[in-house]
Amino acid sequence: MLPADSGTTPSLRTHLRLLGHLRSRLGLLCISLFGYLIFASSQPMMAAILKYFIDALASSEATRYMVPWLGALDLMYAVPLLVVAVITWQGIGSFLGSYFIARASLGLIDDLRRALFDNLLRLPDCYFAHHNSGHLISRITYDVTMVTGAATDAARVVVREVLTIAFLFGYLLWLNWKLTLVLVAILPLIGGIVVSANRKYRQQSRKIQVAMGDLTHIASEMVHGQRVVRSFGGEAYESARFQAASADNTAKQLRMVRTTVSYSQIVQLITFSAMAVLLMLILLLRGDASAGDLVAYLTAAGMLPKPVRQLSEMSATVQRGLAGAESIFAQLDEAPELDRGTVERDRVRGYLEVRNLSFSYPGSSQRVLDDISFAVAPGQLVAVVGRSGSGKSSLAGLIPRFYSPDEGQILIDGIDVEKYTLRNLRQHIALVTQQVV
Repeated sequence: MLPADSGTTPSLRTHLRLLGHLRSRLGLLCISLFGYLIFASSQPMMAAILKYFIDALASSEATRYMVPWLGALDLMYAVPLLVVAVITWQGIGSFLGSYFIARASLGLIDDLRRALFDNLLRLPDCYFAHHNSGHLISRITYDVTMVTGAATDAARVVVREVLTIAFLFGYLLWLNWKLTLVLVAILPLIGGIVVSANRKYRQQSRKIQVAMGDLTHIASEMVHGQRVVRSFGGEAYESARFQAASADNTAKQLRMVRTTVSYSQIVQLITFSAMAVLLMLILLLRGDASAGDLVAYLTAAGMLPKPVRQLSEMSATVQRGLAGAESIFAQLDEAPELDRGTVERDRVRGYLEVRNLSFSYPGSSQRVLDDISFAVAPGQLVAVVGRSGSGKSSLAGLIPRFYSPDEGQILIDGIDVEKYTLRNLRQHIALVTQQVV
């Protein structure tokens, strides 16, 4: 991960990290880009066909010579052949672009999901004590789903539509660069709206993530503690908790939808307003342009609002994915369980000794265990008895090093458990808890 003082924004750092994970799939991305270049190039081709078709109809040789490079081919054959050829060309590009970007994106998601789960397996016990299970599960389910949407659907639309806009603009500039300046003039305005929208999308996406985590946490608590809930008649209370969390999540989702639709309509209004001005200028400044030129220009310009609208609508999906990726990377950056042990034993005798052991949980000044000492010989059966909260489970958790003591030692066969490697230490301990796994 880039350092915090690198001068890059969190959004840029997230983009760069995602791109880093895609490095191994560069070949797939290149094939996808090539496919979308084919697709985008087909868009102005349809306008060009109309141009030559209209010009041919207006000429004295309307039944021949549709375009110079077709030679003496009748118009009624040329038009269908060209349309079929362009649609075929477009279909090939769309398949290559969509399929290979999906392969790259889904591979990225698979990598992130596996890394996230493996990271959870290696995190220290204190991490789980300070994070509720609902939010952790939500990262693997909801957050990864958001990144999936951004990496597949959004990536496909963004790459395809950006290239389409570029090809259409190039064709419009070639036909009449002066008129095209009207469309260029609205780009800064649309860009400002998109930047403002992205900021709102990101803020709302983070709130939705928290709401989904709360929802998952409440459901997880009920499922794991369903006997306790029913024993104490807590069904109504738990139902009210879940309904409140669900309503909060729905409200945040609707706020996101409202923002997405509003910004999309604003962008569409600006785009079509520019088109209206363009139509007026064409009527005023048509000059010596042929009917085919005007029809081709209007056709190509009329194709622009659709990709612009789709880009503005996909912006919300991209920001949701980035917010999810930030959450995922934040967990992946958590330090794994520390293991400084070097001692390994194939077999231990099982002599356990606790010397002057004191312990308090991280972040708490109150000691759970204070100056505890005892010894257990191999084969000896010992029961630790005490009231709830007296430290029995804490003591049991210190032996396999789920935590480290503040003071004192725990020794197995005369060797401090801190000196054993974690894997080797836990191989010699059988732990049976009340939790069902």
